[in-house]
Amino acid sequence: MRLLVFLALELLAATFPVQAFAQSNDLTLSLGGIPNHSRSFRSPSAGSVQISADVSLGANYGHRLLDAEFAAIYGEIQFVALPNRSLTAPTTTVPQNYASLYVTPGLRLKVLPTARLSPWVALGGGYALYEQSAKLSNGQNSTSKFLSRGVFDFGGGLDYQLFRLFGLRGEVRDFVSGNLNLNAALSSSTQHNIVASGGISVRF
Repeated sequence: MRLLVFLALELLAATFPVQAFAQSNDLTLSLGGIPNHSRSFRSPSAGSVQISADVSLGANYGHRLLDAEFAAIYGEIQFVALPNRSLTAPTTTVPQNYASLYVTPGLRLKVLPTARLSPWVALGGGYALYEQSAKLSNGQNSTSKFLSRGVFDFGGGLDYQLFRLFGLRGEVRDFVSGNLNLNAALSSSTQHNIVASGGISVRF
């Protein structure tokens, strides 16, 4: 019996690298935030709108497409939700707040994929959904609450392997989309949404 147990343990140890290599998927759940910033109005409107900071809720699924000794390429799909960003503009009527959702398929290039600490960069593009409040700063909002936009995202981060199946991830991404509908023209045609987050990853 002891010989059988010993042989079984030896077989498990011998096959562990193959099993680890076979883990070609990862799933990450993350929590983070986005800082406050301001957007200027285009003339003849004066002033700017202040957009508050907010928490972010994220999920990412990745599948390894190509693998080499020093780098690996993953296909991924990124989900990020910002539930409540308030808007303040003293000189112009704007919605009280808005929520946003970003869904961006893309590619991730990971350096040193088998190391305990692995840096990576990612880029992708997809769909952005903005939902503005039913109330304006001084009345009811008569425009459509929902606005769909195309979005481009890029960023980078670090993966830290805690155990064989579990790890930690820290990342920063910028989701670049068209403007919100704020009842006034903004000075630029795009909006940057820079989200920093950290989370737990599972490999399988």
